[in-house]
Amino acid sequence: MLLLTLLPGRSGWAQSAGCSGTDPGGQPAAAGLYAEFYPGFFSDNNSFFTDNAAPPRLTRIEPQVNFADNLSFGNLSTVATGPVDDPDNFTLRLRGSISIPTTGQYTFYLTSDDASFLWLDGAAVALPADTAAATIKNGGYHPRQEKAQTVTLTSGAHSLLIHYGEATGDNILVLEYEGPGITRQPVPASLFCTATQPPRPPQALAYFPTTLQAFVGSTKSSAAPTVTDGGSAVTNYALMGPSVAGIAIEPTTGVISMAASTPLGTYNVAVAVTNANGTSTFRNVLTVDVIVGTPPGCNGLDPAGNSATSGLYAEYYSGYFNNSVSFFGAAAGLARIEPLVNFAADGSFGDLTGVAAAGTPTDPDEFSAQLRGSLRIATPGFYTFYLTSDDASYLWLDNAALGSPLSLSNVTIDNGGLHAPQTRAANVYLAAGLHNVRLLYGDATGGSTLVLEYEGPGVTRQVVPTGVLCSGIQPLRDVVSNLSYSPKMAARVVGTTGVSPLPGLTSSSAVAVFVLANAAALPAGITIDADNGRLAVDGTVPLGSYSIDVAVTNAAGNATFQDAFVFTVAPAPPAGCNQSAPNGSPPTAGLYGEYYTGYFDDDPAFFETNTPLITRLESGLNYGTDDSWGNVLPPADNTLLDPDHYSARYRGSLALPTAGEYTFYLTSDDASYLWLDNAARVSPPRLPQAAINNGGRHGPTTQSVTLTLAAGLHDFVVLFGEDTGANRLVLEYEGPGIARQVVPGGNTCTAATGVPLPVQLVRFEATAAGGSVTVDWASAQEVNSLKYVVERSRNGVVFELVESRPAIGSSSQLQRYRLTDRAPLPGLSYYRLRQVDKDGKESVSPVAVVQVTKPNALTAAVFPNPNHGSFAVRVQQTTAEPARLELVNLQGQVVYRQQLPAAAIAEYDLRIPGLATGLYQLRLTAATGVVTQKVVIE
Repeated sequence: MLLLTLLPGRSGWAQSAGCSGTDPGGQPAAAGLYAEFYPGFFSDNNSFFTDNAAPPRLTRIEPQVNFADNLSFGNLSTVATGPVDDPDNFTLRLRGSISIPTTGQYTFYLTSDDASFLWLDGAAVALPADTAAATIKNGGYHPRQEKAQTVTLTSGAHSLLIHYGEATGDNILVLEYEGPGITRQPVPASLFCTATQPPRPPQALAYFPTTLQAFVGSTKSSAAPTVTDGGSAVTNYALMGPSVAGIAIEPTTGVISMAASTPLGTYNVAVAVTNANGTSTFRNVLTVDVIVGTPPGCNGLDPAGNSATSGLYAEYYSGYFNNSVSFFGAAAGLARIEPLVNFAADGSFGDLTGVAAAGTPTDPDEFSAQLRGSLRIATPGFYTFYLTSDDASYLWLDNAALGSPLSLSNVTIDNGGLHAPQTRAANVYLAAGLHNVRLLYGDATGGSTLVLEYEGPGVTRQVVPTGVLCSGIQPLRDVVSNLSYSPKMAARVVGTTGVSPLPGLTSSSAVAVFVLANAAALPAGITIDADNGRLAVDGTVPLGSYSIDVAVTNAAGNATFQDAFVFTVAPAPPAGCNQSAPNGSPPTAGLYGEYYTGYFDDDPAFFETNTPLITRLESGLNYGTDDSWGNVLPPADNTLLDPDHYSARYRGSLALPTAGEYTFYLTSDDASYLWLDNAARVSPPRLPQAAINNGGRHGPTTQSVTLTLAAGLHDFVVLFGEDTGANRLVLEYEGPGIARQVVPGGNTCTAATGVPLPVQLVRFEATAAGGSVTVDWASAQEVNSLKYVVERSRNGVVFELVESRPAIGSSSQLQRYRLTDRAPLPGLSYYRLRQVDKDGKESVSPVAVVQVTKPNALTAAVFPNPNHGSFAVRVQQTTAEPARLELVNLQGQVVYRQQLPAAAIAEYDLRIPGLATGLYQLRLTAATGVVTQKVVIE
């Protein structure tokens, strides 16, 4: 037998079969499309052809839509402007139909310069044509441009409409197609007819996949069907034939769903589809198969020692467990296998008369239940579990479900307490295989509701079906228990690449794979090395901050660590900002932010002694409402909309374009502080040196400062703490050419300048204690510095030398100094610091005032203390008298004695070898009295 197949588009085709009727001009239908040419460009206004009262200037039959160059339209001088070989400023409408030889998918390509549109079927005969209903939209002024669309068409004739407009430039209009057995080519003339086709009812309907299979007791839905609508939109879908409990169709989308109540069986579904032209019925379009099965791999024993089966092992107890997990240690009053956890109505638990302490068989009260077993996951990925109950319920998964005793610290869902029906959810990553499940439930009074649902890869939200539940308990798995990146945040300038550090983890066996658990929510340019867990970002990732969840699988199973790392892609930093951010990242625009648990209570040292839970890049400090902080839970507590009890530190530098006076405004509730330049380089910063002090617990309050600042980069630190109440933190500025505004992120940098300003002294303090005065000072920078001289005065006018200290010389690091005046002036005195450079230049600090109380008639001071048997004793008396010094051990024995000459103030260096380690008493006896001091020998 010889089978001969003719393909459309080949030469020698005659007029399409069925080309009959009349064209839009009233003439008998012919091969090709009916063409109407109008003067002027229609400017994408598809009502141009109905609103324009003037008829077309030119009508003719076009065999094809293949005007591939400026000359191909022929002579349009009666319609268009411009020369014959390059007509401009005209519009064309093409009407008729296209014959499709074989049912299937066809792709149409519409190329034009300028605007063009294509309509098919019913949309092609609507007047005026609806732009939104166009199959292809290629509108606007543009050079040669192609648009494509794939549609499903039945065999036969389909109405077709094309609008085209040429403004200036080239004139191109080409219609191509490809489909079953047809390579891409201009639509051949033999398929066109100048007559349009009448609208038809729906022509075809298909579901994929063609079988909807689910376990009994579960819910499931089909995908929306693919429909060939006959040229008019579908208005309704309906099921035909005998109805089946639980099987329904959504009348506007055609989605077929199966409820948990659908009985076992196989059902062939017929669907009626309606459009404006009629109704068509399509039979056997979907098979619904409701089955019972045991999850693959369901093994082990249930809690009673029986072989595993489908469902969960359930134990029912008398009394309400009242959120106490130890309640379930006693013997249960009833044990049975529950095929699924779907007790959505009061009577759905069955008769619990022998267990429930109150209520009725249709509304039991005062009972509790424990359900145990395992859950099979077919496809690894993130799953969301929904636990609905009235009253308390809890869900544990994996190893946490085997806890003995159970712990609420690792519960997956906490829906505890007395309450009406409410739903709590949790999102977890699960590997393929069996996962232990444990569910506690208790009903006090009122309704009794308990439903466990889930959704995940390939699973729409539904009650967890019998077919994935197993009553067998799986052995304890030693999965990865810890994973962390240090630091856990990295910032990169947009368009550049970067990597995270390698993670640290705790695992009893070799890690098999690292996975981006939330890959679907991340740009494609963020990846993870499956072998070592290093994260990477490439130059394609757009601006933004991306929190990354990492799932780790070892031989025992998998664990997921949410928000394990944050990549921030930011704009480039201001010019000159070239140091590293505090976490070692390259500098970017923005500020380096750190968030801590607890309120810092106006103590800057808090940020040095605690560890931040969140580090992130801040584009600006503009938290003007309670809910503007994003997710800072933890370290904060309370709610996302009103976080409390947390503190934050922001570091970096600020670029000022012009030298001059700048006013900074710091608004906060509660405490906030701002330091600039050298004061921002001290660690921890000093409260007296803050440019703005907005400290204390208070409502929203604004403090400001006006400073004269040079152009360029300025180091910058802001501390903030939120106790309770409102959360506000806004930093604004104004200056030369800058109106008051929030400090923009583009003018900040995550890195400090690395260079202190030429101001040496950042701190000078004098403090009296125990008959002496301690003088402390610090410098941020020293250049050719020779020494520091401490001076004191009785009246603040005439100063005398106390002592000097050599300076470090030259340094760009913070340097700290201390000196003790052991013989201070009694009463009120004044101290100052004189700094001397190697070239003889001097600078003098502000004066510090000290009050020294009157010394005792006889005092003794030991230093250092503790010591190793070598120490100094300072003796001070109101009058010069001889004295006796003795060192006595704990047994009262004198182990050292020395007679001291008469002196009002004197120091003695003692070296007493061979002393045993321990506590001694130094006793000083003179005519002015007796004093003792403890001495510790190490």
